[in-house]
Amino acid sequence: MKLFIHSGNGVEIYETKQDETIDQLQKALGSEVLFNNRAILNTSMLVNSFFNENDDVIVQKVKPMPVQQPVQVIATQKPIHYNNITKFAFWDVDEMNVRVVVELKDIAKHPLEKFQARFFERSFEIKIHDYQNKNWTFGVARTQCKLDAANSKFTLKGDKILITIRKVKKDDNWFSIHKQKTIGGGDDSD
Repeated sequence: MKLFIHSGNGVEIYETKQDETIDQLQKALGSEVLFNNRAILNTSMLVNSFFNENDDVIVQKVKPMPVQQPVQVIATQKPIHYNNITKFAFWDVDEMNVRVVVELKDIAKHPLEKFQARFFERSFEIKIHDYQNKNWTFGVARTQCKLDAANSKFTLKGDKILITIRKVKKDDNWFSIHKQKTIGGGDDSD
């Protein structure tokens, strides 16, 4: 039996001896090789099958990873803590829009650059920075139905954040803002 070990530009042919042990063959292989284009970290299974099948095996040695220089640790900012807003109201405005209202005193006076809104296919999030010396967030991780993220928005009016969620389909029933399982409902792909 022959073991063809590819490394770099050369091929090392390792011919087993009659009284060769598995440990000696593993030393010839090294710790990491590619076999059938897959990384083999534990070569013992490969070596065992090599001995059991009495067949030629072709492997490629994995190039050793270059040692990286120590990375200089730069002080990072503290993670921002957010308080969750849990009080809200919502309803279908019309057949294509859902309105969510969050009430916060004088929120319309808060600078617009302190707001961050993100709308996705099945979720949304509004973050408010430095409102009453705290950071706040309101969001839904999984909405009842899909939303049109590009046409969803928020506006400020007096003591209210008005979030307008644009529906994807007219016949979507937003009986809850959060995804709810329903009797007879289809799979979760909608």
